[in-house]
Amino acid sequence: MGDWFLSLPAGLRASLIITVTMMIVLSIFGAKVARLKPTDTPSGMTLVLVKLVEMVNDNQRDFFKQHWRTFTPLLFTILLFLSLANTASLVGLTAPLSNFSVAIGFSLFAFLSIQFSALVIKRPLQRAKDLMEPHWAFTPINLIGEMSTPFAMGLRLFGNLISGSVIALFIYSILGWAGVLIGPFLHAVFDVFFGVVQAYVYYMLLSIFLSGAVE
Repeated sequence: MGDWFLSLPAGLRASLIITVTMMIVLSIFGAKVARLKPTDTPSGMTLVLVKLVEMVNDNQRDFFKQHWRTFTPLLFTILLFLSLANTASLVGLTAPLSNFSVAIGFSLFAFLSIQFSALVIKRPLQRAKDLMEPHWAFTPINLIGEMSTPFAMGLRLFGNLISGSVIALFIYSILGWAGVLIGPFLHAVFDVFFGVVQAYVYYMLLSIFLSGAVE
């Protein structure tokens, strides 16, 4: 098992580590929240997670008028995973989305989740009618959009993470020893700020396209 894990690309190993860590940590804090009484006030990390869940719930109510309870857990998980994945280099891990196969995986996930949800909730006949709006002649264009948009979302994550790494290395090579002094600032900008922003952008785009497909 250990040899198999070490044989994986660094990005895939980091993805598995983040996934398992999320499962353990969220299970622990989920159990803590479940034990809270209505009169109890959460504190520390529990309070942070409760407020984050409330924020995401409020945000998703603006997108999904009827089905927000169905999709919010999924979208919250995606937001949390990408936020951790895009800042993984801060703890010595390779950013998972810098691996092209992981980025393509997120593209496939977005495409399949949108199409499957629309088919289940709206039924095939209504879904077919939606793809022919505003006129049946627009069906090929609508189909191209349905296929290209999710893949562009995954490639956007990959491109932004790779470009951020390239820019950081370029600055290090120019500044030499002085780059060590501004290294923390560079990582704060490229790893934290840009990484979290890209996670939020993917989360928002997936929310928009999912809600548009099912509502």
